[in-house]
Amino acid sequence: MKKHVLLASMLFASIAADAKVETSIHSIESSIKEGITVTVAVRSEANSVAGALVKITHDGMTIGAGTTDESGNATINIPSYGNQLVKIEVSHSLYKNQSVSDITLSNGKTIPFNLKAKESSVEEIGVKTDEKIAKTDEKIESEKEKAQKAEEEKVAAQKKQEELAAEKKKAEEEKEKANKEKEAALAEAEAAKKQAEEIRKNAEGITDEQIAKAEQETKKREEEARKRQEEAAAREKALAEGKLESAKGDAKSAEKEAERAQKEQEEKLKKAEKEAKEKEEAKKAEQKEAEAEREAKEKEAKAEEKKEKELAKAKKEAEKEAKEAEKEAKEAEKAAKEAEKAAKEAEKEAKEKAKQKEAIAKLDKEQDKLDKKRDKLKDEQKKIDKDIKKGKDVEKAAAKQAKLDAAQNKLDEDQKKLDKKRKKAMK
Repeated sequence: MKKHVLLASMLFASIAADAKVETSIHSIESSIKEGITVTVAVRSEANSVAGALVKITHDGMTIGAGTTDESGNATINIPSYGNQLVKIEVSHSLYKNQSVSDITLSNGKTIPFNLKAKESSVEEIGVKTDEKIAKTDEKIESEKEKAQKAEEEKVAAQKKQEELAAEKKKAEEEKEKANKEKEAALAEAEAAKKQAEEIRKNAEGITDEQIAKAEQETKKREEEARKRQEEAAAREKALAEGKLESAKGDAKSAEKEAERAQKEQEEKLKKAEKEAKEKEEAKKAEQKEAEAEREAKEKEAKAEEKKEKELAKAKKEAEKEAKEAEKEAKEAEKAAKEAEKAAKEAEKEAKEKAKQKEAIAKLDKEQDKLDKKRDKLKDEQKKIDKDIKKGKDVEKAAAKQAKLDAAQNKLDEDQKKLDKKRKKAMK
């Protein structure tokens, strides 16, 4: 009995001592649970922020990190999370850092961040550059329009030259026609002269007045033909000279305008090429900066990845220790249950023994009563034996003996019953 009680006391003390270990195990289990994935969405005004560093910490220890992509989102996988309060920090060289503390994460949750630009943001610089490029495009378009206009003027001048050439050809045709008319008129005049001479030779009967009149008419026709020829030649010359001069003027004007426009266009083109080159160099410099920033971010990401691996390793070790501690706790719990069971059995045994002792004490009292009765019967038996020995009233002694035997028999029955009870109580 005492041994069982002592064993139970020692076991309960052991369980109380191991309570801290069990609490520590539950603490580890509460912080190392299932893995979760969260998304941090980083914006600035209406634009997404790429390349921002996102860190998730708990009690100063980084449990997750990532870098935002072109859409401004960073998807972070946390290998083990137990609903503990965390802090999220977002940083970017072009924006003011921002953080939020004491929040609880959940799987698939999206946490929004809105950063404020330190100075001019990349987007604003891009807008200004686009505005400058747009203005340059407008100037280039203007130059193209001017060049197109010069080309149109050139085509118009060429068309004008074609028209003038056609008119010149027409004038030459008219000149040729006039020359033919002139030759016809000269031929006609020569024929008329020959006719007059022939008439003079054969006109014996013709008067001098008739001859003079014929000569006068001939001269008149010759003069009219000459005048027509001179007028045609003058008209042809004036027309040709006027058209040629007009064509030359238009051509020179078109050439000068085209030369001026082309020269201006070439200057604008050189300027545009220079600006394009400067912009290209600026873009290359910007690209180098972006590459440097990307390399820095990759370096930071690798460092965070290294930290993540170290944390994962530490987490696995903690899980291993937790499992070992859990195993030990289960073994201790098993031992405690066995000890508790033994203690209950001991307590039950003690109660049963106490009950047994009490029952036996009662039986002892009943035995005392039976013993006293037996002693009385023994005394009576002695008296009867004495009377029988002396020969006193044998019949009366026999009656007494029969009564005493009956009492003895009844006492024997009671003794058997009591012995049976004692035997049962002693098991």
